[in-house]
Amino acid sequence: MRGRCWLAGLTVVVVGVVLSARATVIPAAPIAGAGQGAGTSQVSGSWTAETHPEWKGDDVVPRVQLSLRTVEDRDHWGFGVPMAELADLPGAAREGVVSDARFTLARDAGTFRFTGSFDGGQGAGTFVFSPSGAYVSAMAQFGYRNLSTEQLMRLAVLDVTSAFTRDLRDAGQANLALDDLTRMKIHGVTGAVVRGFGAAGLVALAPDDLVRLRIHGVTTEFIAGLKSRNYSGLTADDYTRMRIHGVTLDEIDALATAGLRGLSADDLVRFRIHQVRPEFIREMRGVGFTNADEDDFVKMRIHKVDAAFVREARADGLQVTTVDDAVDLAIHGRRWRKR
Repeated sequence: MRGRCWLAGLTVVVVGVVLSARATVIPAAPIAGAGQGAGTSQVSGSWTAETHPEWKGDDVVPRVQLSLRTVEDRDHWGFGVPMAELADLPGAAREGVVSDARFTLARDAGTFRFTGSFDGGQGAGTFVFSPSGAYVSAMAQFGYRNLSTEQLMRLAVLDVTSAFTRDLRDAGQANLALDDLTRMKIHGVTGAVVRGFGAAGLVALAPDDLVRLRIHGVTTEFIAGLKSRNYSGLTADDYTRMRIHGVTLDEIDALATAGLRGLSADDLVRFRIHQVRPEFIREMRGVGFTNADEDDFVKMRIHKVDAAFVREARADGLQVTTVDDAVDLAIHGRRWRKR
């Protein structure tokens, strides 16, 4: 079976050290409060790690890049962890040699216990993950019952806490599928983000919409800026498309200054796709196309008509007085004749 890779934090880094000990699932006593069918076992496997002083997150905190593999390499997780969260990690692990490293990573969903060694910032060894009974009970209250040990380990890797889940529920995102819950964590969709979009007019959003808005950098400031420029009634898809194609508030203002005000969201996206920029509009106005509209500008860009093209055609004696004249010439070349 091909391995699945779950990412959190930094991008996976392939570490040049030999993995040790094939992963196994170790039977354990039932977790207190876990409930029937819940994950009741520990998981063991192999880990590698790499440390670099320059590896830092948005919080400018140094991180360790961990890579974990479970039973028969079926699951593989790569994620960055702030060094301060790895309890008892020897300071020498960053640059020196540590022959018997023992450290832990405590998450709401459970605790990872690592043993192994480091040499020059690279490490390898084995780990054991023990799920938290309190977490299992808390998640059951939100509808996540009978979680397997592997699911609990995934939730621990991504640091999906019961508080995070409660916050989303209270913001209107209740009864989420487990995959949606983890995707929201990966992409930074919090209760505050959901409430912010709601206050901006985007209410009852689906998980897919929330994730896309976050992936493409749609912010409440961007939405407010559009509304102040009379763009109202837009949907999550409209905002997402605008951000995908690089529509900015500054460019909307520049287009208005160039004479194109009140463009629709679709027009703004088309302009970005076909590279209709404010300077292009000013140049085409400068060669006499003062009545050209948004469709004309798109048409000219599609057929590679610019101000230099028009000036050269006129210098050759061709009568190019309208947008259609210029486009016909671009399409048909010298077969086009002046009227």
